[in-house]
Amino acid sequence: MPHTAIKLPQSTWGDLEAIFDSLAEDRQQKETVHHLLQVTREMSPYLTKLDLLREIICIALVLLPAHAQPPQPWGWLAQGPPLGEDC
Repeated sequence: MPHTAIKLPQSTWGDLEAIFDSLAEDRQQKETVHHLLQVTREMSPYLTKLDLLREIICIALVLLPAHAQPPQPWGWLAQGPPLGEDC
C-alpha cells in the first residue's frame, strides 16, 4: 500500500557525485561510481522514477566496504519486486 509521505528533496547529478565522492574510500571506487552515475544519467530519460531511484541505490551499494557485504547475493534488489506485488 503506498504511503503518503513528504517528497524527497530535489537533487542534481552534481549533488550525487559529491555525496558519492565523499563516501568513496579510494580512487578506484570514485572512478567506478562516476562511471555508473554517467551511464545512469544517460539512461535516466528511459527509466521510471522508481527504476532511477533503484539504480542510484545500487550505485551506493558499490561503496560498501568489503567487510560490510552481505553473505547473500543482492540480485533481488536489481530485479525489483515480484510481478503482481506493489512496493
